[in-house]
Amino acid sequence: MKSNILFLLIDSFRADYFYDHKKSFSTPNIDQMIKKGTYFTQSISCADGTAVAMGGIFTGLYPTNSGINTYKLKSKKPNYFNHLQKLGYNIFTTLPHYAGVDMVLSAYLKQTGNNFQSKFERLDTGYGDDILKRLNIDNSKEPWFHFMYLGDLHMSNVTRTMDIPKRFDSEKFGKNKFERSISVIDYWLGKFLEKIDLESTLVIITADHGDYIPINDVRDHHFIPEFTKSVSIAKFFLPKPLWPLTKKIVKRFRSNIQEKRFNDATKNLTDLEKRSLRTRAGWYLFDDLVRTPLLFCGNNVLNDKLINNQVGSVDIFPTILDLLDLPQIDGDVDGESLVPLLQDESSRSNPIYLETASIEMDDVLGKMVGIRTSEYKYFRSRKSSKEKIHLYDLKNDPLEENNLANTDLELVKNMELILSNFLVTLDVNASEELSDEESRIVESELKRLGYM
Repeated sequence: MKSNILFLLIDSFRADYFYDHKKSFSTPNIDQMIKKGTYFTQSISCADGTAVAMGGIFTGLYPTNSGINTYKLKSKKPNYFNHLQKLGYNIFTTLPHYAGVDMVLSAYLKQTGNNFQSKFERLDTGYGDDILKRLNIDNSKEPWFHFMYLGDLHMSNVTRTMDIPKRFDSEKFGKNKFERSISVIDYWLGKFLEKIDLESTLVIITADHGDYIPINDVRDHHFIPEFTKSVSIAKFFLPKPLWPLTKKIVKRFRSNIQEKRFNDATKNLTDLEKRSLRTRAGWYLFDDLVRTPLLFCGNNVLNDKLINNQVGSVDIFPTILDLLDLPQIDGDVDGESLVPLLQDESSRSNPIYLETASIEMDDVLGKMVGIRTSEYKYFRSRKSSKEKIHLYDLKNDPLEENNLANTDLELVKNMELILSNFLVTLDVNASEELSDEESRIVESELKRLGYM
C-alpha cells in the first residue's frame, strides 16, 4: 500500500522561529513533531516570494530553468502534482479565502474536483475547522497527496489591521504579531496531526520563504507616499501612448520619496533594525528571507534527527519520491534526494541558487540573483555583476551584517563564477528602466500639467 502524503506549506515561516533554543514562546506541537521526525536546519528556498519559491518546490527546478521567475507562471516543465497523480495518488489542495496562491496552483493542477478554497482567511476564524473537515473526508480516498497552505504568518506581517485571536494575544504566546501567529499555527498543527496516522502517512512541513520581523509592528509601507490621484488625472491629459511611461516615472519618484522618508525616520536605528522594517522590496537575499523550516516525519522517517547540511527547497520532492520508493519525475531536475543524508551516507552541501521574486504582477523579473554555499552568501544585481554586490561569511557573521564585497575581491570573483554557472540558461533581461529620453518626455509633460 502506498503511503499517504500530507504537505503543509506555511507562508513566511522563518527557520530560526521554527527551531531555535532561544525562542521566547512555546510551540509544543512543533517541538513534538521535530522529535518524531528529521529536521533540516539549513534548508534554503530558491526565492524570497511565494510564486517563484513554490515554482521551485513543485518542479524541482531553479527559476532560471523552470521559467517561473514571476507571477505569470509560464513553465511547461513537468511538476510533481501531475506526476503523483499519474502514480495513482488522489490530489487534494486546501487554501484560505484570500490566497493568491490559488493562482499559483492553477499552473500545476489540471483537475479541479478536489481543490478547495475556504471562505475564511485565517485558522482561528474558520479556516482551521475547514481543514479538519477536509482531513476527515479525504482520508478515506487512499492513497492521497494533500497540499495545505497556511497564510496566517504572512498576513500578520503585511496586513496592518490583522488582529491576533484574544486567547493568543499575550506575552505568553510571543512578543509581537508574528510570534503570536506562530502560536496560533502551532495549536492548529496539533489538531491536524490528531487526524493523521503517521505510520501510513509521510508529513512534510516547510515554508515558501521567510520574512523580516518588524519593530513594534511597523513596516516600510508606513513610509509610502500616495500618488494614485495624480496618475489617474494625468490619464485625462497625457496621450495614451505615454500612460505606461507615466506610471513608471511616478513609481520612480514614489520610491525615491519613500526611501528619503524611511531614512529620516530610522536614522537612529542600527542597520539590522532597519532591515527588520523592510518588506520584500526585492533588493536583499538575507537568510531572514530564504532560510526556511524543513521537517519530514511519519512513514518510518528517523525520529529526533537533526541534519545541518545545506539543502534546497528544490530537493523536497525528489526526497519524497525516494523515501516512498516511487519513480522520479521524467526529465532532469536541479533537486536531489536527501535520503543519503537521512541515512548518513553523504556529506553533500551543494550551492543553492537564489533570486528575488518580482513584486509586480507582470513580467518583470526580480532585481537580485545570488548563490549560497555552506560558508558564504553572495548576491548582486540581476542586471550587472558590478552592481549592488553583497558577500557574507555565514559562519562568522550569521546575521549578515558585515559586507565583504569590497575587501575580499578574490572571493567575490570565485562566488561570481559559481553564480554564472546557474545563470547560463537565463536569456531574459530584467531591466524595465526608462531610457533617459523617455524619462525627459514624461517629466516634461507632468511638469507642464502641474503635477511635479
